[in-house]
Amino acid sequence: MEQYVKYLRKSRFDRDYAEMSTEETLKRHEAILDKLAKDRGYFVTKTYYEVVSGESIAARPEIQKLLDEVSAGIYAGVLVVDLERLARGNGADQGYISQVFQYSGTKIITPMKIYDPCNEFDEEYFEFGLFMSRREYKTINRRLIRGRDSSASEGKWISSIAPYGYKKVKIPDEKGYTLEPVPEEAEWVKKVFEMYASYQGTKLIANYLNDNNVPTRKGDIWNNGSIQNMITNVVYMGKIRRGWSKTQKSIENGKVVKHIKRSKDMNDYQIFPGLHPAIISEELYMQCQKIRMEKQPEPKTKDTVELMNPFAGILFCAECGKTVGRTVLSAKQNRRVRMRCTNMRNCHNSTADFDVVEMEIITALKEWLKRYKVKLQTVGYQEDISANRKQIQKIEQEIKKLEGQLMNAYNLVEQGIYTKDVFISRRSSIQSSIQDWEGKRTTVEEVLRRLEIAQNTQDSLIPQTEILLESYDFMSNQERNALLKEIVQKIEYRKTRQGSIEIDLYPHLPKM
Repeated sequence: MEQYVKYLRKSRFDRDYAEMSTEETLKRHEAILDKLAKDRGYFVTKTYYEVVSGESIAARPEIQKLLDEVSAGIYAGVLVVDLERLARGNGADQGYISQVFQYSGTKIITPMKIYDPCNEFDEEYFEFGLFMSRREYKTINRRLIRGRDSSASEGKWISSIAPYGYKKVKIPDEKGYTLEPVPEEAEWVKKVFEMYASYQGTKLIANYLNDNNVPTRKGDIWNNGSIQNMITNVVYMGKIRRGWSKTQKSIENGKVVKHIKRSKDMNDYQIFPGLHPAIISEELYMQCQKIRMEKQPEPKTKDTVELMNPFAGILFCAECGKTVGRTVLSAKQNRRVRMRCTNMRNCHNSTADFDVVEMEIITALKEWLKRYKVKLQTVGYQEDISANRKQIQKIEQEIKKLEGQLMNAYNLVEQGIYTKDVFISRRSSIQSSIQDWEGKRTTVEEVLRRLEIAQNTQDSLIPQTEILLESYDFMSNQERNALLKEIVQKIEYRKTRQGSIEIDLYPHLPKM
């Protein structure tokens, strides 16, 4: 029996459903495709829901899974509301999608038309449709950017979230939004700028806010970065900035990766008078910028930066979950190197000498390696792997049996034994059972995949750990850090009241 699949994705340019959430839009679209499948008698075995935004295939995990299955020739057709759901990306993406459907002979089915990529005319129509979709995307995107530029130049607030100290409000009797001060937050904003203008640093200001139990918008603690972002934001002197945050794309491991670059230099972006009231004066803001530039250190190039902490990015506090970093004490304290939680003012996890923490981590790695070797030699995962493979076979037998029942239902309705309503009810029940069994198969297959990874871990994880332990004293901190990140997901640090140090390792092992 031919199988079909539904693919659902909300475009950020959907005009008909602009006010709806992604979930609501997908529900509407699914109802359209369900009716299409019911009217034409398509046997739909799976539905893909794309809930992330992204114009390229690399940014959309569900389309990647779908294309892998289409390439394998699993489906007779893919049901979509319209062609643009499949791709509005660049020419490479569109060419790849076109080839996948053509080589597998899979049809693209929309309410308006069925595209058969093996048909010469449909192939041209399909490729032309993708091209026009991409062109429309570019046109609408340019229009959106022009609209946002225009709104910013008019002093309107164009971001979705209001900065601390303000709330977003609709402009009466016209399109767009502006900002309105939140009195209790605005007072703290003034305090921050006044303290900074008095040459009190961002760390001291953050500590002051935390000590006074001033909550952030997310209920987190204040830190250097959040204070720095506030100090550099022109919105507090009644201005609107445009172009301060830019997206840069790069190719990494064959995929397009986006990076957000935010500028703190006022000369790098446009500034417009805002419709919202200022919380601080322009004089106070510019005074703070002058102080900030005085404190700004000389930028370092990658060639001059040397990693001092081999545990950077992987060592975390066992008490609060924040990172544990390396710090150097003052000359009076003999410039001792210590490890401390970055949330130390609100966390009771004590600091410890770097050398002691390093030694405890190495000892923990040695103990873990010894235990893990014994586990692989005595237990292994082969028995579990075999059991899961047998379970998958049983599930596939059940699916095959249900598919036979579904085929029989088609035969019975053709012979006039089943009425249309009985057939629809029976088909719905069987399809639901098939989907349940396919869900179980997916779960077992994932467990099997992790078990097989675990069985083969000794081929990579154990040698990497042995290399690290044998060569640790001769490696640079950069080399140590890179290898540690290959071995462990994270390391948790805790210093007890008795002064002992506890280290918990979380190696890169599959979760069962």
